Amino acid sequence: MKRKKVKLLFVCDKSQMKSTMIDCYPTINSLCSVIPRETREHMHRVGDYSEILFRFIYDIDVDRIHKELGYEFEKYSKDIFKYHDIGRVYIPFAVLNKVERLTDEEFQLIKDHAINAIPAMDSIYKKPFNNAVMKHFMNVALYHHERWDGNGYPKGLKGEEIPYEARICAIADTYDGITSWKPYKKKQTSKEEAIEIITKESGRQFDPELVDLFRASMKKI
Repeated sequence: MKRKKVKLLFVCDKSQMKSTMIDCYPTINSLCSVIPRETREHMHRVGDYSEILFRFIYDIDVDRIHKELGYEFEKYSKDIFKYHDIGRVYIPFAVLNKVERLTDEEFQLIKDHAINAIPAMDSIYKKPFNNAVMKHFMNVALYHHERWDGNGYPKGLKGEEIPYEARICAIADTYDGITSWKPYKKKQTSKEEAIEIITKESGRQFDPELVDLFRASMKKI
């Protein structure tokens, strides 16, 4: 009697993902593979922009970097910044790709990507960083939408309560959001216009010292 061949199908549907899926993905890259390409490209660009600002600060004030971030951060800085939106894995495709105005519920789903960095990392078997570096990574993932004036999310942190690495990423994340092509924008925003928009938010949305350093570092792009 011949045995019947059984074909096993493994389907990853984001809508079925649970926050309790511990060690479901072998690596952070395998988890990122279920994030839409546009979002992954945004993550890469933010990693690049953050790295430019970080290296600019590192070159002029390495003691500040070591004081704020320790000695290991620089080895992994680009990846730390690149994976800042890992929590977006829990946002439905329909919401991520929506062109029309978001409903309040959909906007909350978007905002929740910050705190969803926690279950996202719990779903990865092989963590990308050691425990000391992981602390800085989680600071970036959780707090890159906090505002200098305290009106950000998820915790409403204010000023220097916001981790230094998250303040760096916040500027780079906004810069990419402003300059990236959007189908609903009649006119795409130039680099110079984006820098001016960010400058106007100095002391409100962003750390004023970092805004000045960002303006200087952008000359390298």
